[in-house]
Amino acid sequence: MISKNNLSQRFQTVMDELSSKMSENKLVAKEKLGDFIESGLPPVQSEMVIATLNGAIGDYLAQRNSRFLQPMLLRDQHQTLNLEPGQLDQQLARCTERIVVCVHGWCMNDVQWKRKEHDHGRSLSQYGYTPVYLRYNTGLHISENGENFARMLEALVASWPCRVKELVIIGHSMGGLVTRSACYYAEQHQLNWLSTLHTFITLGSPHNGAPLAKLACWIDDRIADTPYLKMLTRLSEIRSSGTKDLSQGHIRHTDWQPLAEPALPQERPPLPQGVACYAIASCLGQNLDDEKNLRLGDGLVPVASALGAAGDNYAALNYPSQHQWVAGGINHIDLLIHPHIAKKVQQWVLFNTAE
Repeated sequence: MISKNNLSQRFQTVMDELSSKMSENKLVAKEKLGDFIESGLPPVQSEMVIATLNGAIGDYLAQRNSRFLQPMLLRDQHQTLNLEPGQLDQQLARCTERIVVCVHGWCMNDVQWKRKEHDHGRSLSQYGYTPVYLRYNTGLHISENGENFARMLEALVASWPCRVKELVIIGHSMGGLVTRSACYYAEQHQLNWLSTLHTFITLGSPHNGAPLAKLACWIDDRIADTPYLKMLTRLSEIRSSGTKDLSQGHIRHTDWQPLAEPALPQERPPLPQGVACYAIASCLGQNLDDEKNLRLGDGLVPVASALGAAGDNYAALNYPSQHQWVAGGINHIDLLIHPHIAKKVQQWVLFNTAE
């Protein structure tokens, strides 16, 4: 059993070494940190700690096949769904022909959709939707998660106990980018589930990217609130592949792989055809006519990015004006619970409910 004093001393030793190595070689620093996480942290950690570690260095945890790795799973918040033929019948006794899949954001997991007794997915069950939640390693490349998610959705729809009449996806933050990536790869691989997707809603998703400085502050705040991680204050400097993609809005393999020439703005994948796509953005302040407020956005994602507006390096995603909505006085996390957001999500989903 490691005492708190011994653990604190080991933390400090690692931090001293990291401080000297960080500027020299971040790969070496990441390896050193990985060694400590594997051998120094207690074997049992909360789901929030694991989600944070995966967002920060999840690509490295995957390389090491770490015990703290957060693998991609589909869950109903009580159990992991078995997508083998005939297995879901036993797990989902009351499933319906309408599915809503909720895709969480960076440094988070599926459990965090429920906050203060609200859950966007569960709230739609009263209208005949069966909620399902994706859990994934947010430190991996968004395109890797997107392609794997696309294949997992294919298996989910194929093994669903009844015919799937309608699929709805709600993506928070990075979850919206992972879903856009999944739609892109579903089309590339000609997967069938895309034809059942009726409604796709993003909540504060950085379609044009999010400033790295804001991402660093975000993860530093989470670390500061976590007992076993609060001394790892430089964790945000060792950025995972997922963090880098999030800062740029990358959703395809070719977006981050070395290219002879930079990608042109018009090459950005469009929104999936035949799907009602919606984007919600928010501001910390109430004044939606204040340009500074719009640039600040929800504290992590600027409004223009959350709406996929055109920019120097991006062609517009072209959400119809009536499919965009900006709320005032709501931060990035409160997009998961605010009643105004919940009302708008329900309004859009029910408007497109399949007959």
